Amino acid sequence: MKRAFRLTRTKDFKRVKETGRTIRHPLVVLVYASSDFSQPRIAVVASKSVGKAVDRNLAKRRLKSCLSRIMCRIASNTDLIFYARKDIVNADFSQICSAVEELLTRAGLLKIDREDG
Repeated sequence: MKRAFRLTRTKDFKRVKETGRTIRHPLVVLVYASSDFSQPRIAVVASKSVGKAVDRNLAKRRLKSCLSRIMCRIASNTDLIFYARKDIVNADFSQICSAVEELLTRAGLLKIDREDG
């Protein structure tokens, strides 16, 4: 994920947690809030409850890969935090990607690609 799309500052994390909305899935939790930036900013978090360092890094890499595939479809002016859950370690890559898309759709942040026929 490019640096411009990363959410890194502690004050931004606090703002999103305090003012944002939360949507849960068995594999991932999404917390989102609006922002003043023209593009979406994203953070991916995997706590120690997910597993050892190898498992946490794998979970984060998979989430970032899923997000990079649909980055152009995510609504701008939003800050997103994705929290990996313990079950993500045993999930397939396709399950993780569908979970991410489901969360973004439920939040109304995923633009639908429509082709005129």
